[in-house]
Amino acid sequence: MAFGSRSSQAVLVLGFLAIIYGVPACQVVVDLRRQRPVQATDLFRNVPSVKNLRSFERALETTWWGQESIRPAIQEALYLSLRDAGAKAIAGRDGWLFYRPGVDYLIARDRQEIESTDSLWAPPPTDRTRRDSVVRAIVEYRLQLQQRGIELLVVPVPGKASVYPDKLTRRFASHPDDFRSPTEDLLEELDRQGVPTVQLFDAFRQARRNDSASSSDRAYFLACDTHWTPEGAAVAARAVAEGVRKLGWTCESPFEYGTEEVRVRRRGDIGEMTLIPALARNCGSEEVCCGQILDPLVGPMVPLRGGRAGRFKNDHLIDTPMEASLLVLGDSFCRIYQCAEPASLGEVVESESAPTPAEASGNSKRMLPGSAGFPSRLAYELKSPVDCVVSDGGAATEVRQRLSVDSEILENKRIVIWEFAERDVQLGEAGWNNVPLPPEP
Repeated sequence: MAFGSRSSQAVLVLGFLAIIYGVPACQVVVDLRRQRPVQATDLFRNVPSVKNLRSFERALETTWWGQESIRPAIQEALYLSLRDAGAKAIAGRDGWLFYRPGVDYLIARDRQEIESTDSLWAPPPTDRTRRDSVVRAIVEYRLQLQQRGIELLVVPVPGKASVYPDKLTRRFASHPDDFRSPTEDLLEELDRQGVPTVQLFDAFRQARRNDSASSSDRAYFLACDTHWTPEGAAVAARAVAEGVRKLGWTCESPFEYGTEEVRVRRRGDIGEMTLIPALARNCGSEEVCCGQILDPLVGPMVPLRGGRAGRFKNDHLIDTPMEASLLVLGDSFCRIYQCAEPASLGEVVESESAPTPAEASGNSKRMLPGSAGFPSRLAYELKSPVDCVVSDGGAATEVRQRLSVDSEILENKRIVIWEFAERDVQLGEAGWNNVPLPPEP
């Protein structure tokens, strides 16, 4: 018995050592075969600081040799047996999927910031929280804009779990209005700092209450996607238009835009992010009706070929050029239904009469359907053209960096509308850098 016990222990130890050393050994072989630097040597090339070790850890996760071969099979088995949707998703009720980082933001406490340093030891936390850092970045940016005579309107977009907590858990099944997002505390702090904001959380609560009273089954978010439906974009556009008017802005020459109904079939991005084939198949696709906004002179409001993405102009067709005095800085909530998107996300099903915008150059992207997203809906509500700078996942800093190198974008602007997904608040100081405005022309 003792010999058998020792043999079993030896087998377990050898198996454990094979796993511990076998995985990095295989990674070295893969790196050499792909003719790229051996990643393990990064430990010796860089100073072992907190920053460098975190960077090394993230690189391991993204370049591991089993990322595309072993991990999907394991995740598939876990999903089929335990309904585990993996690290990127949470399976909700009635077939709904939620983006896990967005849910984690809602339930996690606001963390204290850590001083940025290359010390060998972990730096102590500061007296600032991540929300404090976001407020400071927004207030600083507003001051820069005010020096140019431009107002700032801040618009955090609720995540799907904030609007539909009842689809995430039974706890809110009968009273979804009871859920309060931590982003609402951010809005209150910005109000105390004198920064104009738009409270979309209340706008969606009111929309759902109205639907409940009228027995409507409208959905404001896609069931298997992180983004809103066209109806959700319209709710947001109406609320933001009201906020713009409260700032005293009025359109000097109201412009009447037309609308056209276009049906689009979309495949959810959450299923694709999980890399679990069975989950992606269960998601299927959702058909939504988009209200495409049409300029009476040129049709769909999409950028001219060769022009800056996000800028629509029709001044080549009229005697008096229409220059937008409003600029939207936003993320994928501005891109969806508005700009060219990956072809894998869906296709146009049906258009009433006028042809939908042509596909973008190349075969990888198409308009789905174009001119039906938040920027065009806002132009429709305000009866005035709207410029936009859009970066998927980059509304905290990247859109401002793009603006900082192009002074033309801010010409004749009176209001900047800064839209960002609420989960970006958790990035704190690391994701909300101070970015200067472009030099004045």
